[in-house]
Amino acid sequence: MKPSAFLVNVGRAATIQEMPLYEALTSGHLRGFGTGFWWRYEFGRTFPIGWGSRLEIQRLPKVICSAREARNADDLLERSIERGIQNLIEFAAGQQLTREVNLEPG
Repeated sequence: MKPSAFLVNVGRAATIQEMPLYEALTSGHLRGFGTGFWWRYEFGRTFPIGWGSRLEIQRLPKVICSAREARNADDLLERSIERGIQNLIEFAAGQQLTREVNLEPG
């Protein structure tokens, strides 16, 4: 990317490697970074458990971030309730659930 580029992550954090991103931001090879998603670490690797980067990318200048606040989007609560009700109706009727969670992958 050009040094004038501002990288915006709208996907999952794992699509971007943490150390190269940190190096690009601190060396001036990347102008800035924006995200609402952060890397997840295995239990016991960070304390306290929370959001952010081990390298504290969220504290760098020219970094814009949120702590997964997309849940506050307009009408999200209403849509979630409607989908939950739909699942309950399908379950009570003995139908296949439209939004069934597959527990096989773990």
